[in-house]
Amino acid sequence: MIGSLFVTGPAGTGKSTFCGAYKDWLVQNDYDAIIVNLDPGAEYLPYEPDIDIREFISLSEVMSAYSLGPNGAQVVAADLLLDNVDKIKSKLELYDDYYVIFDTPGQIELFTFRPGSPLLVKSLAGEKAMIAFIADSMVSQTPSGFISEKMLFGSVYSRFFVPMMFVLNKIDLIGEDRVKEITAWEENPDLLYDSFRDENTDSVKDYFLNVITALKDSDIINKIIPVSSKDSFGFEDIYTGMSDFFQGGEDTDTMYKDD
Repeated sequence: MIGSLFVTGPAGTGKSTFCGAYKDWLVQNDYDAIIVNLDPGAEYLPYEPDIDIREFISLSEVMSAYSLGPNGAQVVAADLLLDNVDKIKSKLELYDDYYVIFDTPGQIELFTFRPGSPLLVKSLAGEKAMIAFIADSMVSQTPSGFISEKMLFGSVYSRFFVPMMFVLNKIDLIGEDRVKEITAWEENPDLLYDSFRDENTDSVKDYFLNVITALKDSDIINKIIPVSSKDSFGFEDIYTGMSDFFQGGEDTDTMYKDD
């Protein structure tokens, strides 16, 4: 593979739709790309996976074998991903010159917070791994929601320690002015502080300001990338970020980085 993008984030943020739309955009722009579905419990996917973990792990069989309900089976199935990594890797060998998009389980804890997940990422992609954290713009449009998404982003980074993108998805639902306000919070924590102060009481605002300042100072969080899977807005920025990391920006006109 040229490089890989593991797509994660809270349930309902549009991860699978993003994966399908982004792959379509890559192919339409003459970049070879595939999608690997890593969600054994997915009942419906808005794309046709090129490699599908459901070929090797059946949620119903896990439920039967371990006498578990659906939720418990999801956890066990997530842990079984690592046991099937060689089968996935053998299929990946057919795609040496491709970008690989990994669609992770819908519930973030089934991927990010399982013990074997860092080893899974390392085994599948090695040094060619990036993570796209998909944030819901509807949640992020409030100061407290924005800070919570950033804290979760930091938690994901602390589990994998690979380059990450903060992808603000579904921006078509909130409008351009709200998107500008959210990106301004990222660029200037003082603006975030003012907005947060208006939203919350004195007893909690200092704590959360310290959190966002710490995340900003640590350089964990990169520039926000606003996207819409509906019309492919922002996908070029996603690709530029990947190209910069995996190929040194050889295939892009400008570097993707914070000013």
